[in-house]
Amino acid sequence: MSTHLAEWLRERRIAFSENAPIAPHLYFRIGGTVSMLVSPASAEQMAGVLAELASAPPGAGHEGPLPFVVIGGGSNIAFGDDPTRAAVVLAPAPSQVGARILGDGVLQVESGMRNQPFLAWCAANGAGGLEFLSGIPGTLGGAAAVNAGAFGRSMSDVLLGADIVDEAGAVRAVDASYFAFRYRDSRFKLGRQTVLALHLRFDPCEGKSIAKKSRENLEYRLKRHPSYRLASAGCFFKNPLLNGVKTSAGKIIEECGLKKTTCGDLAVAEEHANFLLNRGRGSFADLRRLEEKIRECVAARTGIVLEREVIYISPRGEKY
Repeated sequence: MSTHLAEWLRERRIAFSENAPIAPHLYFRIGGTVSMLVSPASAEQMAGVLAELASAPPGAGHEGPLPFVVIGGGSNIAFGDDPTRAAVVLAPAPSQVGARILGDGVLQVESGMRNQPFLAWCAANGAGGLEFLSGIPGTLGGAAAVNAGAFGRSMSDVLLGADIVDEAGAVRAVDASYFAFRYRDSRFKLGRQTVLALHLRFDPCEGKSIAKKSRENLEYRLKRHPSYRLASAGCFFKNPLLNGVKTSAGKIIEECGLKKTTCGDLAVAEEHANFLLNRGRGSFADLRRLEEKIRECVAARTGIVLEREVIYISPRGEKY
């Protein structure tokens, strides 16, 4: 399958590399090599690549069709240390402006647009109500897939629908209910479907007010989180629900005395205990050991079972 795919990509002049390191494309900088790394130049090219991958016959290749994973900003994901048998498709950033107003209170944005440039566009176009995204790393598509949120709002509060590539490789439109949103989760988080463009609800607002709120939200996060220059995947565990109320996982981890805990080159951040930092050459094995150490200690001391928010990729290219 990889030989056929390589030929198909060459014919269409779509950039790719084989047996490529994946860590440089991830915020966490954790992962070995992947069978193929594909870099479409546009959303249209990405849709074509995904259709080709989805249409591979069951017997293609020595081990069957090549699994595939799409990543946007790479901010919430880690790969194993061993080679991963999968094609990784990098969602392209828009070559020009990736957002536009569709009508009263509705806009469309390409999934590969990153959150901070998008908020700058919102300020320039009077599209308010989306400032909660400020400081959340990654792309709009990734934010929708994991139902990202902050400051009391999430993507599920503003998403109206999307254009997607489904499991059969077909491009189609879906409404918000199709996402099956849950807290920091949707059917796209661990599934094989991919978001191409989002339709979002916004509140008409003065640009200066939008820019001010976005700046305040960003400054709030910068003061309380580790530097974005450090390798991390953001908040690692979901905030647990206790007595019907969301409770800070970082606070729980801190109260268990786990700040600065290390495993190899992985460490619990001093600034916020729900951030795990790769201090240089952290491995996936280090990460798993630190995760289990935190989970076991918290469970033993509080009875709370923390649930991981970050996505892992298995050697067979499966999300879990």
